[in-house]
Amino acid sequence: MRKGSVSCETAYRTGRTPALLLPPVFLTNQRMSNNGGNSTNDKMSTDEFSPQPPVTEQQKELAQQAMAEFEKGSFGQCAKTMSQLAGARPTDVKVVLNRSVALFYQSQMKQVDEFRHNIHTVFNMARISPDLSEKSNLDDSDYAVVYYNKAVVLYHEKQYRTALAILERLFKYIEPIDEALAQKVMLLLTELYLIVHQPYDALRMVYNVEKFLSGKNQSSQDKDKNDSNSASSVEALRAKLTLYKVRCSLMFKVIKNKKDYKSLQGNSQPVNYAKANYEYLKGNLRKAAKILGNPPNVHLSHSTGECLAVMYANNQALINMCLQKPNIAICQIRDALQYNEKVAKDTVPNDKVRPPLQLSYVSRHYQLLHNLGVLQLHACRPSAAFDCFLECVQVYHRNPRLWLRLAECYIMQDRENNDIDREHTHRLDVVQSTVGSGIHRKLILGQGLDRDRNTNTTGGVVPALNLSFASFCLKNAYALLPKDPLDAKPVPQDSMAESGPPPTDPILLSAEPSNPLQASEVANLRCSILTASAYVCLCTNDFLKALQHAVDLLRQPNLTGAQRYLGHMYKGEALVALDRIADAVTELNPENIKDVSTTLQEVPSDPG
Repeated sequence: MRKGSVSCETAYRTGRTPALLLPPVFLTNQRMSNNGGNSTNDKMSTDEFSPQPPVTEQQKELAQQAMAEFEKGSFGQCAKTMSQLAGARPTDVKVVLNRSVALFYQSQMKQVDEFRHNIHTVFNMARISPDLSEKSNLDDSDYAVVYYNKAVVLYHEKQYRTALAILERLFKYIEPIDEALAQKVMLLLTELYLIVHQPYDALRMVYNVEKFLSGKNQSSQDKDKNDSNSASSVEALRAKLTLYKVRCSLMFKVIKNKKDYKSLQGNSQPVNYAKANYEYLKGNLRKAAKILGNPPNVHLSHSTGECLAVMYANNQALINMCLQKPNIAICQIRDALQYNEKVAKDTVPNDKVRPPLQLSYVSRHYQLLHNLGVLQLHACRPSAAFDCFLECVQVYHRNPRLWLRLAECYIMQDRENNDIDREHTHRLDVVQSTVGSGIHRKLILGQGLDRDRNTNTTGGVVPALNLSFASFCLKNAYALLPKDPLDAKPVPQDSMAESGPPPTDPILLSAEPSNPLQASEVANLRCSILTASAYVCLCTNDFLKALQHAVDLLRQPNLTGAQRYLGHMYKGEALVALDRIADAVTELNPENIKDVSTTLQEVPSDPG
């Protein structure tokens, strides 16, 4: 019973709604129409910049005309109008920015390189840092839209960490920023936090948006303004915030609070997928499949860049896997891979034709390949699973559970079950010969059942289904785990009082493409890694390390019955190999094992 357990950690897609691409913010137009004169460039009237000419009435009309054309969607006419305005004010930073936005929309968001160049031109003209790292404050809050536009481009190019770093710095100066833009910044921050699997940060940002919204409502009530359009937009924003709360709860697997789930309204795809995910985590698999409904008629959403057919096939595969139908699930994941390849090929047919920005990175190849590997492992196909995981580890190399899966592929390939060890002829092979006779007869034990095993451990970094690479994978998996709390030194009471209360958020460990691991899941993963490590060390005749791993395993507080049984067995085998027979006899006492279940006993959770 040396084979380690295989748990499922595949990602359940919820159909996220991306942020709006490049808001129609014409900052110069608003300044011109409201203030006029030279006030549009108050921050540029220094010795470093040439003073701007005063704004004429004709330029005001052009600015208002460009704004109206942009809001109507006439981007070609808007670009022409902005070109005329740029000819009159070539050094006006905000005019250059708005013209670049209009030209980008005119190109149907295909000229990404040119727009990125225009963004950096604006940074150079305004003498501001491209990443907001060299400024102690934002001199002109109107320049915040430049950073937001850059973050949106990075978002659609899947450079999430870079976009998040820019917006986190921009959030420090959120007070003087225009209300509409500040709201967009906070919503995009929430989306980015969810994408990089930081649900608690996303939830904090949702609360910030709610505070912002409540303050806005209070100010509108003070001014006695009752606009139906504004009321509908506020309700739509509240519905979006509720969906964000549900997605945060699903990410850290909190399914007890039903208030937010019941408040989900509408029949949109993100709402349906969130409801299905909720039922999936509760174990209501058939209800989750019913909520997903029929396959979508449209395979690709051109507004969001999501392949709906891929998401539907992937989620149905996860449901079938939990219904103990791994082969059907494998077929559905392969269908999802085919949909993904077709959509990627149709969207980006060649290097000469550039697709729109939101459709440039539609492929979900590695997420689907990861899920396929887990399903292949559940279907007892370790070689096929190994190929999938080996390709995924190039992208998700910081996922400790993925390294464990690679080692488990070897363990399953090497020993799928223990039926062969129970055969009588193989048990007789344990005794090599006998010496003496009668009461003085002694048994000479051989190398056991694994005497033909190849224990060569050279070249462990070469990917292959062998012992050496499995050992290498397990070392990586254990190194990526946080420090074992059992090894941490207790903090003195005095220093705890000085440092203040501990953080309230639980430890979350990134395990992309899956949801992050909480503290309890990290503890369970550590037990699985130690179990597999002890087995591999025994196979390589490294008995001292096997003994150490087994001791570390048995001192873990939350062990399943099967893991405790394996810990005693591996420890006893290592002690026998080290000629510590008396300790081994004590360790292999059958009274030590009373349960061999593979699940943990449910412990009532703390209501706090």
